[in-house]
Amino acid sequence: MEWVTLIASTLRLIDLHDSDRAYGSPPHFTRESRTGHADGVYLDIAFQVIHRLKLLDQSANQDYLPLSTILYAIQDDIPEVAGEADVQYVLNVLRRPAEFFYLTSVAGTSSKACHSEKRETALIEKTDFADEYRLSASGRMLLSLANAARDATYIRGDAYNLLHAIEFNDFPKILTFSDGIVAQLRNEILEIRSALERVGRTESIDKYLDRLDQYRKVVEDTIDIARQAEAKLENAETLEAFEQWQDSSGVDITFEHLHHKINHVRQVLLIFNRLLSELVSMSLQGARSAVPPPSFIDAASHFVSHPLTSQQSDFLLAQWGATSLATPFHSVLDGLGAVKLRTKAEQPAPLTFAEEEVEPVSQLGKARFLERYGQDIAAALATGPLCLSEAIERGWFLVDQEMMLGDLVGVFAAPSSIPVAGRIMIGVGTSLDTKSVGLDEFLFTDIEITVVEVA
Repeated sequence: MEWVTLIASTLRLIDLHDSDRAYGSPPHFTRESRTGHADGVYLDIAFQVIHRLKLLDQSANQDYLPLSTILYAIQDDIPEVAGEADVQYVLNVLRRPAEFFYLTSVAGTSSKACHSEKRETALIEKTDFADEYRLSASGRMLLSLANAARDATYIRGDAYNLLHAIEFNDFPKILTFSDGIVAQLRNEILEIRSALERVGRTESIDKYLDRLDQYRKVVEDTIDIARQAEAKLENAETLEAFEQWQDSSGVDITFEHLHHKINHVRQVLLIFNRLLSELVSMSLQGARSAVPPPSFIDAASHFVSHPLTSQQSDFLLAQWGATSLATPFHSVLDGLGAVKLRTKAEQPAPLTFAEEEVEPVSQLGKARFLERYGQDIAAALATGPLCLSEAIERGWFLVDQEMMLGDLVGVFAAPSSIPVAGRIMIGVGTSLDTKSVGLDEFLFTDIEITVVEVA
């Protein structure tokens, strides 16, 4: 990050804010010396803290980072001076708000009002119950400022730089450009997610809606460039050049790591594109359009100076009548979707017992069954009593490979349809019988039917 440019610009503004010059005094600025150790250690610790929190902010969805993790990372970089108290001091400075004063224009007047700001000056936030820290909203904005006014609408140029680095076999630059693209897109993704959570209550959405076509064009082109970069990296000549560079430089970078970096750029681009579409879709859900009613006075005054022709007057009077012109004409979209009707769920009807005769078996199935086994059952009854268990053993429950056991039981329970002369007497057993029907066990009470001759 270009911290020097950012700090130099900020210092000049701080000098103006802290100046004790009386208005009208000589224009020379003489104060320049600053107190401190003049070794840059505290700034270096602060840069490391912000960098570590930035990495976590992008990967852990704005989660907090424990002090122990920050301390371990800082001491690994500058172990000779970065003690725990030093790191804690830098954290306290970064999370401390400072008050400054500025002027804002007053709406409707040419004057300006003086305001003070204190809440948004802390760069990091700390939990109240533990030594855990994360970047504040101003801290994340600081990272965007440090990128020297970078914008996602110009990310296509960075993608071309990445492609050219592959073409020129400048492998260290591949890592630099890919990390820069991903970092910039992640900042944009965090901003879009913040706008999604507060849609309708933030100005962030206007940034994307006003330049929606530009964003979509840039994202589509950049995704295409990232695909070209992947294809170029997988070229045999590029792989050979990488092996030669690795042997000569001795840098511990694998080809798979470079390929992962390029692939990561394309994945983050796709996520950014999806969230952008989701943001636009949500913002348009509550849109309403309406036509304001016409002003009768304005129309009348206009017609006084520009009278209607007789044909126009006749047409208007024929359409609305002489007194209906003052009626406001509303758009059909005024109330579109404004009132949502909720239909009441239908209550299921309570179960009732109807005093109707229940048909025990299907007439169609009964006809098919009797056509197939009616004569067999009648022939068996002519020789003596017939039991349901015996009919099952004879296989009289299958008709064209279709199980019709219910029809067989129905015939024994209501045997009036069997083609025999005389009355049929039904007898019911006193014990349960078990029969195997296919792969199932059939548990039933046996029924016996007998033909009784009429005297």
